Amino acid sequence: MHPTRFLSRLSYVQGQYYNGKVREYFYYIDHEGQLFLHDSKMYNFTTCFKDKRFLTFFFRNLKLNDVKRYDDEFPYLSVCGNELNFVSCNDKPIVYTKWNEDDDTFQINWSNRQQKINPANLFMLENGRLYHSSTFDNYGLVRSSLADKFFPMFLFDDEGQPTHIKWKGKLMKLDNVIPKNL
Repeated sequence: MHPTRFLSRLSYVQGQYYNGKVREYFYYIDHEGQLFLHDSKMYNFTTCFKDKRFLTFFFRNLKLNDVKRYDDEFPYLSVCGNELNFVSCNDKPIVYTKWNEDDDTFQINWSNRQQKINPANLFMLENGRLYHSSTFDNYGLVRSSLADKFFPMFLFDDEGQPTHIKWKGKLMKLDNVIPKNL
């Protein structure tokens, strides 16, 4: 769902104070792993946050929304001192945005954070998107242009599901364990 579709139902102001002490901000993560202010008029490269230090801090502090404010529309939260940063996303909050082939890691959401790749933990859902296990929220989305690099390495069954991956000269069976909290 595009975030502006439910904006009219929400009542918030970027930077508003809650209980006079806590500032609240609202963010959106797209399927490319880009972070935006939720109420941005356009979501593109020019309007997303690009500062790696900020992104690293923001995603290091990301967690499930446990404060029970806006939790239906913003299921995630990044806490920064006296700021609550409420987060919604197109698919998953963790998006693998680059692949470092030298050390087999994924870059997380354009930040300095990384996730070690276990090729057997790659899997595809019915939506056709590629995912990989994650230490946060069980799994993250592999950005589409990055997934395209993996596609030629897969072997598929008769139903079109990937079953194996050719990884560094070895044929590895995919676990294809679909997380329960979809």
